Amino acid sequence: MSDHAGHIMSDPRIAIVELVANSYDAGARNVHVSWPDKEGGLFCIKDDGTGMTREEFARRWRTLNYNRMQDQGPKVQFPDGVKLRERRAFGQNGKGRHGAFCFADHYTVETRKDGRSLKANVSLAPESSCPFHCPVVAEENKEGHGTEITAVVTKNWIMAEAILDALGTRFLVDPDFTISLNGEKIVLDDLNNTLAWEVEVPGFGVVTVHQIDSATKQRTTHMRGITWWVYERMVGGSSWDDLGEYGAILDGRTAAAKTISFIIEADLLKEEVKADWSGFHASARFNAVREAAVASIIQALRNLFKDIRKERKEKAIQKHVETFGGLTHYSQRVVQDFIDEIQVNCPRLSEVDLYKTVGILTKLEESRSGYDLLNQLLACSPEDLDRWNDIMCQWDARSAEIILGELGRRLRLIEKIQGLVDDHSADELHDLQPLFEKGLWIFGPEFDSVDFCSNRSMSTVIRGFFKMEPEEAPTRKRMDFIALPDASLGVYSADAHDGDSEVTGYRKILIVELKRGGFELTQKELDQGRDYGLYLVKQGVVPQHTPICVHVLGARWEQGLGSASQVNVTITPFTYGVVLTKAHARTFNLLKKIEAIHGDNHRLTQPEILGGDTPALAEMFQ
Repeated sequence: MSDHAGHIMSDPRIAIVELVANSYDAGARNVHVSWPDKEGGLFCIKDDGTGMTREEFARRWRTLNYNRMQDQGPKVQFPDGVKLRERRAFGQNGKGRHGAFCFADHYTVETRKDGRSLKANVSLAPESSCPFHCPVVAEENKEGHGTEITAVVTKNWIMAEAILDALGTRFLVDPDFTISLNGEKIVLDDLNNTLAWEVEVPGFGVVTVHQIDSATKQRTTHMRGITWWVYERMVGGSSWDDLGEYGAILDGRTAAAKTISFIIEADLLKEEVKADWSGFHASARFNAVREAAVASIIQALRNLFKDIRKERKEKAIQKHVETFGGLTHYSQRVVQDFIDEIQVNCPRLSEVDLYKTVGILTKLEESRSGYDLLNQLLACSPEDLDRWNDIMCQWDARSAEIILGELGRRLRLIEKIQGLVDDHSADELHDLQPLFEKGLWIFGPEFDSVDFCSNRSMSTVIRGFFKMEPEEAPTRKRMDFIALPDASLGVYSADAHDGDSEVTGYRKILIVELKRGGFELTQKELDQGRDYGLYLVKQGVVPQHTPICVHVLGARWEQGLGSASQVNVTITPFTYGVVLTKAHARTFNLLKKIEAIHGDNHRLTQPEILGGDTPALAEMFQ
């Protein structure tokens, strides 16, 4: 039973509110709550709603999963002869009637309608297949209408002030609905005369946001944060949690948090409200409403804090007035715009940290080499100025920096490989293999991916192919690669994933064997490369369906030599010249074009070829 009703049977505040909401849904104008001053006293809630006939009581009270929407519809029905403004019912599934079980395991309900009255004793039945019993114990003719629930409070007793606060903050003022506690009328929240605006939620509708100033709205001083309301009833509690950074500074300890709060009226979220009104169920509609409403509130807060940000900005500039005063007007504007933006996006930033950050930025602006740029433009020919203008019209600086940086890294890699492949003293293990590890993209687009990387465990397996441990000490320092008397091996892999993005093995394996300078490839070398791949399969490291590519590189190959395949292993011979040709082709032959323009003496080790000697670009070419 408790699993069915949830917090309604365990939280006394929720229980009382739900029982009052039931009276509201029954078309009551007045609800009277009597609450004892100690445990063991009598609790009573009485309303003048429509009441129930014997048949309606049997259907609505005795049915565990009663569907109010299906049986009564979304609108409230009023007693005969009573004409009030239209109401939308709070309840959907009738769980609110179980609220009395929060205070006792049995209670009495008396209801009147159409000149008849009935009385029933309702009690929990934990040992029975039926979760509760509600036999009618009396029935008589009686005028009037309404329902009364009474129980002796044997558990979950709380102070009357807590009941008053729960009821006074969960319902909005309705001229046709009053609640009293122990004979005193409860003052409900009133949203009239608040600063309010509508927020459009694309695809779902409109919600209303109220900005509350506790200086003028005394009843709302308890609501510190954002409060959600649906059909004039509060959902959940009040907090600043949805506001992220702003919520962290509006946590009740700041002056603004003690005076400002917000209410979001979102009747379109009725279907998302949980049964006990403690919050919302997740849905695309709720997420869209929350995003739109919170964005609107953040903008309102930014406007409220505008004067505070302006004052902090003036203090920060004054703190560094000497450096700031020496900046150009443009740099001063950059610093001012930065202060505005960082205060908006980082509202928790302390004044001390703001001063330090502004100090760093003013020094950076002070060191700008703006005159250097002007001097470089002055040295350009008219044709070059036109070229720079065309470039800047098509590319922003950040995009150009990223593209030139990546191209620079690749061209520099080609240049280094080009300088080593014809050098007979070059060390394949320590000079060439590390370069090819960074240049797998040379072999094809499929290898140009961040998940293709060196596989040390497979290298260890292949070492077993030679039935011996490497003898050279340097080899043990580079466990990623395998040193051979006349070559070196590198093994690379990319993971395979299933539909749930879980790793299921290897998508592809690449083995790169680099022969020493001047070495001629023969069928023997290709057969040995094939054996490496088959050995991995034999050892159970790689499934038989995983493609294994073996690339063997040398200075030249014997006539008639070509690619070969066996099972899932493909062996391809390459000369270093062919590899370099492929590398140039994949970088649009830019290195050759640059050398043609600037000559062989102007190498890419001088980064100004691709965009000047700016620190950012120079760092990319290191």
